[in-house]
Amino acid sequence: MKDIKNIIENHWSKKNKNTNLKLRWWQSGLIIRHINKIVCGEEISGFSQGLIELTRSMASHQLPFNRGISIGGGAGQKEMNLLRHGIVKTFDIYEYSKERIEIGMNIAKKQSLEEKINFIYGDAFDLIIPNEQYDFIHWNNSLHHMLDVDKAVEWSKNVLRLGGLFFMDDFIGPSRFQWPDEQIDFATKIRKIFGGSKYLKNPKTGLGFLATSTSRPDINKLIDTDPSEAADSGNIVAAIFKHFPKTQFKATGGIVYNLVLNDMLNNFDEDEDKIILDLLMVIDKLCLQLGQTHYGVALAFKER
Repeated sequence: MKDIKNIIENHWSKKNKNTNLKLRWWQSGLIIRHINKIVCGEEISGFSQGLIELTRSMASHQLPFNRGISIGGGAGQKEMNLLRHGIVKTFDIYEYSKERIEIGMNIAKKQSLEEKINFIYGDAFDLIIPNEQYDFIHWNNSLHHMLDVDKAVEWSKNVLRLGGLFFMDDFIGPSRFQWPDEQIDFATKIRKIFGGSKYLKNPKTGLGFLATSTSRPDINKLIDTDPSEAADSGNIVAAIFKHFPKTQFKATGGIVYNLVLNDMLNNFDEDEDKIILDLLMVIDKLCLQLGQTHYGVALAFKER
């Protein structure tokens, strides 16, 4: 287990170095506004802002929550956003990457939030005996990195006080990104429409074109790179409803914005190509209505 943790730490310490390329959906303001509208009914800017607004609506009588905990919080920007919006008063953030913790501490200091955030290096499951000491638990694209999501969600419930809030915005798609055949076929058909055009040029090399076909990643290579990547993601929704039966859950899509637009997103201008991107978001929403999704949000109060 120690070796796995070291691999994960090294991977996330090296990940997301500075780049000017826009390769993933979370770098797109248009897509984020699209997702926020699904979540809260308003096309607002800001990552997870739709879920924040939904939290205001559902938990207005409890805001701000006194003490929050975040697992795999990285540099803590999402948690700082929750602090600024008055959702939580203080945060304990557990993180494997020392480099990300250092970056987060510097950001917190610049934003005068260092007294409200406590970064802890290590595994929260090893360091905390869950005895209902928190009012708010935050999972934001980190729950899908848990090797056993059922145990992680059960632990989350046990660490919450009665009336505390479970807050999740995460990838809930197939474990290890093993896309089903129908998603692969659908995504490939759409990418082929852009074949030979500027939209499918390879943004990383500036030469040639990206593949028009979509495929599953090699599981062994994925595990070698990051043993935690989507390790048990396919079981997230079931685990949440098992431990929080009255969960407010919304699927937020992703067949198009996550699978089709992967890497090629950099070739779109969000102003000049807005009509095309809007149409692609309509298609993504149609997939969502057919039960096809990669992402979802959840809010749940601990009742007992």
